[in-house]
Amino acid sequence: MRDAEQALFSGGLDSFELMQRAGNAVAEFLHANWPEGRIQVLCGPGGNGGDGFVAASQLAKLWRDVDVFCLVPREELKGDAAKAAAFWEKDIRPLEGALEAPHDIVLDALFGGGLSRPLDGTAAALAQRGGRVVSIDVPSGIDGYTAKPLGPCFRAEGTITFAALRPAHVLLPGAAYCGGVFVADIGVPVKSRLLENSPILWRQGLPQPGQSTHKHQRGHLAVVSGPAHATGAARLAARAGLRAGAGLVTVLSPPDAIQVNASHLTAVMLKQFSKREDVCDALETATVAILGPAAGVSSTTRENVECLLGSETKAVLDADALTVFGDDKEALHKLLRPSDLITPHVGEFNRIFGDLLETSSNKVEATRKAAEIAGCVVLLKGPDTVIASPDGTAIVNTHATRWLATAGSGDVLAGIAGGMMAQGVDAFTAAAMASWLHGEAGRRIGAGLISEDLETQLPDILGALHGEKH
Repeated sequence: MRDAEQALFSGGLDSFELMQRAGNAVAEFLHANWPEGRIQVLCGPGGNGGDGFVAASQLAKLWRDVDVFCLVPREELKGDAAKAAAFWEKDIRPLEGALEAPHDIVLDALFGGGLSRPLDGTAAALAQRGGRVVSIDVPSGIDGYTAKPLGPCFRAEGTITFAALRPAHVLLPGAAYCGGVFVADIGVPVKSRLLENSPILWRQGLPQPGQSTHKHQRGHLAVVSGPAHATGAARLAARAGLRAGAGLVTVLSPPDAIQVNASHLTAVMLKQFSKREDVCDALETATVAILGPAAGVSSTTRENVECLLGSETKAVLDADALTVFGDDKEALHKLLRPSDLITPHVGEFNRIFGDLLETSSNKVEATRKAAEIAGCVVLLKGPDTVIASPDGTAIVNTHATRWLATAGSGDVLAGIAGGMMAQGVDAFTAAAMASWLHGEAGRRIGAGLISEDLETQLPDILGALHGEKH
């Protein structure tokens, strides 16, 4: 955003004109969504405060009852902030006065996302006061890039930002403080390799069969089952892959699990393996294979992973297929290929990438580095799922629900992704599709969700995306 603004200024745009556009957008946003009540505008000494002064002036013209408070006296304001303050003809009161002043809603124009130190003094007290808040850029007290609170911070009902979302709007914990986020177009063209997940990105690429398509043209997905006492995860993934559109799905099962799996499978096929060579042979006919869900942290699982990654079959690796390399993560990194997808949760991510999450600026940067190291697509699961490819392109999926925090949910996600990849979708796009579809299924079910429910929602969701009426 800073680079995009500087390019405009270098091209001759007056920075104060941009501030006026921003302030006017803030006033329109607040007035449209909170049309009643006395407004308390809290201004900082910089650009965020300047936006607040412009917004206050516009809100007053809309006959709103507005009081303005500032961290510094009017005469100490400089540059564009001073110009903006000149638009406000009434008193600018000291920030301390806001603590007890009557109001219905607060416009937080103190610092925005560029703050690098914790709020203190009156600003911190105001942040902790609570009440109804609308923030400009990001709630003051949140680092817009790391998405982390620096200390006390405002919790907004709504946040207005400009040109593009910031990491703090989509990554936790910062996103939890932003409320509803609105992006205003103020004429700043931003180029970014970081996107928010939406069907807009990939809907046209959703695979669908033609009139003459047969099942073998829709791809063959293989899923490796765990032992007899741990077969459910593989079946969840297999059924989800079939629902996602794979033409054929086979569960590869160890001998002791054959009867258990056979009693639960219908459209999904079943094939026994006893040794590594059996798995290698079975993979020759598969387009994509999912390995890891309840597979067991064992030498057998590692051998199966090595077999898969040494074949021409694309891989979706999850759970135990990742954990089994916890003591030898570099070996896994060397085996992975650009066409593969790994889907770790935070614990698994830490096992195979060490302290990347702790040493990176935010979750996006950590996932990007992981994808570069592993040379494949990485989907780091969570309420703010991040998907990254080795070239640095990344997507954040916020389309989810807290009810997805249940056993087996990740197995279904892997299955949907595998089903899409089996039909020819590249790993990065398949991961984005799967994350959104998984989240949408969870949203439709809501409270009481169990993982078996998720794949049953896919026909209606996919039908809607294809424009079909049921």
